[in-house]
Amino acid sequence: MDDQELWAALERIHTMDPRARYSSSEIDRLHRRCVAQVEEMSRSDIRLSLSRYIRDEMLSEDALAGGQGWEDVLSFLDWFDGGME
Repeated sequence: MDDQELWAALERIHTMDPRARYSSSEIDRLHRRCVAQVEEMSRSDIRLSLSRYIRDEMLSEDALAGGQGWEDVLSFLDWFDGGME
């Protein structure tokens, strides 16, 4: 999957209801695949790719109009920095 798809999948997993997230083997496989892909990236690649995703998707005008904001970004980054578990 490309970087945009990677971050979108991780954002979707992050925002899922825990019951739905942990009861789906499909989501579990996707989560493991995403984590493995992130682990293969350099810190520099993660920094640039994730920053662009946040700018273009999470903080886009459409996202802001839909109610997303910096709080959602902070929550996602905390989850990401904490190991995505």
